[in-house]
Amino acid sequence: MNDAQQQIQDFGSKFDLHPGIPEGTVHSFNAAEMADEAGMRAFVECYRPLIKGLDNKVAASYFAGAFGNVALAVHYALSVYSASPDVSLPGLSVHLIPANGYWRVAFSLNKWSFIPAPADAKERTDWRNKQLLQFYRNTAAPLLTMLSSVTGLAGSEIWGQLPTKFNYYLEVFTSGEVPADLLETLKEDYRYLREEMPAAIFGLKRNPFHVQVRKIESLADPDMTVNMRNRCCLYYRTEGGSYCYTCPRLKEDERAARRTEFRSAASAGQA
Repeated sequence: MNDAQQQIQDFGSKFDLHPGIPEGTVHSFNAAEMADEAGMRAFVECYRPLIKGLDNKVAASYFAGAFGNVALAVHYALSVYSASPDVSLPGLSVHLIPANGYWRVAFSLNKWSFIPAPADAKERTDWRNKQLLQFYRNTAAPLLTMLSSVTGLAGSEIWGQLPTKFNYYLEVFTSGEVPADLLETLKEDYRYLREEMPAAIFGLKRNPFHVQVRKIESLADPDMTVNMRNRCCLYYRTEGGSYCYTCPRLKEDERAARRTEFRSAASAGQA
């Protein structure tokens, strides 16, 4: 496998981002069209019944969570590959794919090209800032702002889906997925997004990535912790849905009851 093939496999397996239409795709949408009201309404009307959403806000939350993969891919490219992908709205497509009882949201780039970072450290920092600013201002913000407008889900709730995925993957990368030297670059680049990116870029009063990670006891193991979600994903607003164990809306006594029930069932199954 050559470097180009390895790169394609890396982004496909980690972020469901591809150089062409993924296998199994049933519905496809262009991101530039989704940034317009008619295009976004068409997407939501297609997507909501597939995920059995009881209202459009569910579709907004689910799509925002999936779009976090694209944002993560941009950061991963900058930090690990020292290159910036062409993720413009016209060049980005969204694909809906049936997968084992649910619908997967995948993405593709019409032009699979990466602009290399400058070798000089100072120039690289300026370049990184520019690339992230362009992505969030010109691609992410128009798309997610229109998503909010069409579905009625607040922008803070939509953007709030992204930090959960970012913080989870940062922990995964820290556990050995990424070499130590590149990990420091990844952390520093995320620090810039979290602490220095102006909130106005997101159309919000506060930078949505500037959040505190909250740890809760693992459902299965009392000696382990997991991250609480930053915002509710609205799974409870799907047919037969409920609050997730890591949902910030779930009361602590209910969370404790779920742990007890899960562990009792697990013990009974092992007996």
